[in-house]
Amino acid sequence: MPTRLPAGVTHVDCRTRDRPNVYLVDDGDLTLVDAGWPGDATTVRAGVEGAGFDLADVDRVLLTHYDADHVGGLAGLTPDLDAPVFVHEREAAYVAGDDLPPWTARNGLEALHRLYYRRLDLPDLPIRAVRDGDTVAGFTVHHTPGHTPGHVAYVHEGTQTVFLGDLVYGLGDELRPTGRFTSYDAAQVRESIRSLCEALGDVRFVCPGHGPPLAGGRDLLARSLG
Repeated sequence: MPTRLPAGVTHVDCRTRDRPNVYLVDDGDLTLVDAGWPGDATTVRAGVEGAGFDLADVDRVLLTHYDADHVGGLAGLTPDLDAPVFVHEREAAYVAGDDLPPWTARNGLEALHRLYYRRLDLPDLPIRAVRDGDTVAGFTVHHTPGHTPGHVAYVHEGTQTVFLGDLVYGLGDELRPTGRFTSYDAAQVRESIRSLCEALGDVRFVCPGHGPPLAGGRDLLARSLG
């Protein structure tokens, strides 16, 4: 049975390629967490409308990292979506279109990311850089490098939910660390999981970037380390 997320949190299950997750959080403000591939824009739009909102109601977008399956849908949501986009300071230049990812990393897969970024339609939206410990509305930023150097997780205390991006992925009723073929540094992924577990308070729901959102909180995340 799918996890019933807390009131105010909507899961948009995208269907393209690796099926990235997008989340919508309503806590008086409206926040979109990640945006899927370019081909997911219609699904994300429908998810926002299904939750009872218009894209114009979105107050901000939080990106867990710069990969195209988390950023690519944004351009297709504009101009109806007109909100600042928050991303870690190490990756803000990529999302703004001021720089490209490096050629080397992820066992050569990063070259494909760079080539894809050359063709990616990036959003014409204000880009805001964040760092570890920042707060953005009701969210706290936790720098969790490894999958990418500027990867972050966002903790929303009001709903006791953590949005994990690609730090881990959901597999059935478990979480698994992102592996070495898709990460800059798989050992750093595991260290980031440990650090995040130590920092988490009373979190009940974990929302990965791929795979089902799950109940279980910090203990479930800790068990991903084996």
